[in-house]
Amino acid sequence: MNGFTYMNSYLTTISISLMMVALGIALCGIGFARLKTPESLKVHRWMLSVAIILSLVSIFFVMFPSLYIYYTGGYSLTSGFSILQIIHSAEGFPAVILSVMYLFNDLPQPTRKWMRITATLWIISIALGAAVYYTMPF
Repeated sequence: MNGFTYMNSYLTTISISLMMVALGIALCGIGFARLKTPESLKVHRWMLSVAIILSLVSIFFVMFPSLYIYYTGGYSLTSGFSILQIIHSAEGFPAVILSVMYLFNDLPQPTRKWMRITATLWIISIALGAAVYYTMPF
């Protein structure tokens, strides 16, 4: 069993599971933001912080190593899977950067507009990541 197969069979399943849990937590957190009370906004911040941290764990411990193993294995950059992976990475990068900015309380202005943009990018990135997961060559 080579490293790429190992990454696909175990860690990537854990990664997609973490991302789905993060998505569920984020959606609950968004619901708390809509209540607009001081307490609900605190819960919103904590829930989204947890979702961001889960995403970062998945990115650094599974996605980056998986990407490295895939491309050092001599796979083509022009395959359909590679193109999907590149689109997922390019679309997900701004979502991660914006999320980390919020995590460290560096709020872009106007904040509500940028939060909506970040949420949209993040959800699209998770959907693309799921597509990458389900089309992985084994």
